[in-house]
Parts: sequence; structure tokens; C-alpha cells
Amino acid sequence: MISLDPAKNDTSVTLNLLRAIAAQVVCIGHAWGVGGLGKTYVPADGVLLFFVLSGFLIAYTLDSKSESPSYGLVDFGIERFARIYTAYLPAILAIGLATLGLRWSDIEIVADPVDLKTYIGNLFMQQNVPCCLSVGTFGTAGQLTSVALEFHIYFFVGAIYFLLCGKNVLLCSLVAAPFSFMPLAYFSNIPGTDRALFVLWLMAFASYYVVKGVIGYRPNVLFWCLAFVVTLATWLIERTPGDDASLRQYPMLVLSFLSLVLVSQHVRIMPYRLAALITVAADYSYSLFLIHLTILRLIFSVWPGETVWRALCAIIVANAVAYVFALLFERHYHRVSDWIKAALGRPSREWRGGPPARASAGDGQS
Repeated sequence: MISLDPAKNDTSVTLNLLRAIAAQVVCIGHAWGVGGLGKTYVPADGVLLFFVLSGFLIAYTLDSKSESPSYGLVDFGIERFARIYTAYLPAILAIGLATLGLRWSDIEIVADPVDLKTYIGNLFMQQNVPCCLSVGTFGTAGQLTSVALEFHIYFFVGAIYFLLCGKNVLLCSLVAAPFSFMPLAYFSNIPGTDRALFVLWLMAFASYYVVKGVIGYRPNVLFWCLAFVVTLATWLIERTPGDDASLRQYPMLVLSFLSLVLVSQHVRIMPYRLAALITVAADYSYSLFLIHLTILRLIFSVWPGETVWRALCAIIVANAVAYVFALLFERHYHRVSDWIKAALGRPSREWRGGPPARASAGDGQS
């Protein structure tokens, strides 16, 4: 049995560490690129890590909670909606106001088109969906297409999962169909949907069941430490500079993640204070991903000069604002979920094996 109880092993704090690193990589990479210090593909690595975390943790969530006969697609959907929108809604509203404010003030800023149709489409996660309802990205919210993709993946995979479990068959079928367009479009490197991110997500989803099966055989920790080093090194070698992520590079990335999880399941060495610090950084990582690009563009629009000092200050400001933003919104998603469930007469949340580490641009992303 996989345990994410921080009192028993280091898996929970390890996942939190990866989530915090992913958010910082995206923020730093965008500060470097948008700040005019040079072209970089580093933010793409942060997105990949978010998707790996998301796939693994959604598998854990579904496997853990679906053991309860009363838990189904409605409960899962409420939780995913609350997890995403508790921070996404205020973020997209703030991004809209900031973008329009700059426009009305005649301050030059590099951004995507600003119009009501695009904004409403982004509000409802329709950016770059391959169907008639598709819109582009709005203003300074270009990076949020990955959040929309994860949102669609959650409902598509959740519906398929519970459909195969024989729960709410009609409802699952009705939900899976409209949410299938975007995940399936990202299933391969077709034009306009690079990186086959749904394939990576599914690999990470499957890795949970591999870890769950291997743990039962009491795996050798030293072997998996070696496996982690080898697979990570192989991925880094394949991930050549200037080359965006490709489908052939995903297996080594997922295998290195799988190996790290197996190691962390059998050790408890992380100092308490360090674990607490990592948790703090992880707890605002989703907020940082949502609003960092707007903050960076705001700062760069009023601070001329392409310097490392300017980029560093922008990163610090983005982190500080994101931390406060998370305190106000992101950290209350459990309350929002419970409130919606109570309004619908659904049972309260229950977890087997301790509370899961929260990993997301939703639950995982850039």
C-alpha cells in the first residue's frame, strides 16, 4: 500500500519538493526569457514535472477514495473543480483587470489579444480546445492553457475511471464525451498541440500502479537509488539544450520519478524544519504559476533595461505576491469543496493512508 503520511516516510515531502521546484523553474525561466536575457526552454521542464505529479496523484486519489461505495464522479468532480477554480477564478479576474488597466493607461506590454469572447472562453477553460468553442489565450494568461488541459483531463479520465468501475454509467458517458476533445488532441504531437502532454500524464498515472505493485515485493532501496540516477541522467542527456520536450523523452522522466517515489517510500530522513519549509513553498506553487507571468510583464513594462537584477527582483516580487494570493484563495479549496458537497448533500472527505501531498497547476502544473 502506498502511503503519503509524512510521519511514515518522505514521499509526501518529496512530492511537495518537486511541486515547489516545478513552479520556481517555470517562474525563473519566464523571468529570464520575458526579461530579455535570452531564449530558454526551462519553463517547459516545469510543465512536464507538473503533469507527472498530477497523473500520479490523481491515480492515488481515485484508487484511495473509490474504495468507498458512496464516492463517485460527482464527488471527484467537485474536488477537482474546487482545487482548480478556488485560485483560478480570482487569478483570471485579476489578470483581466491588470491587462485592461495597462491598456487603458497606454502602457506597452507584450500580451495575447484582449477581447470579451477570449476572456469568457479562458474563464471557462476553453483556450485552444480543438472544437467550435475554442478561443485563444487572453492577455498575459498565455501559460494557463496547461491548466485548462489538466482540467479537461481530470473530468475525462475521472469519467472513464468510474465508468469502468460501473458507477454512474450514464453520467460518466455524458461527462467523458465533451471533455475528451482536449486530452485526445494532446495525445500525440499533432500540429498546434505540441509535447503530447496527455501521454505523459497517462504514463505518470500508470506509474502509480507500478509503484503500488512493486512495494508489495519489498524493493531494494539501493537498487532504486541507482535506477533514479541512471534514468534521470538518461533523461537529462536526451533533453538537449534548445530542444523542446518530445514523446521519446517521456519514459525516462517517468521512470526517474517512479524510482524516486519508491526510494522515498522506504526512508524517513527529512528534517522536520526543512520539510515544513518545503511545504510552505509547495502550498503557493499553484498560485505562483497562475499569476507569475502577469506580475513579470507588469514589472518589465515599467522597469526598462534587460538586466539580471531586474529579473531577480521580479522573481522575488512574484513569489511574495503569490504567497499572499495563496493565503487568500488557494489554501481554502478544501473549504470550497466541503461547502459544495454540503450544499448537494454529499459525504465529507475521507482519506486512506494520510492526507495526500497537493501537487498542481491544478494538481500538478505550468
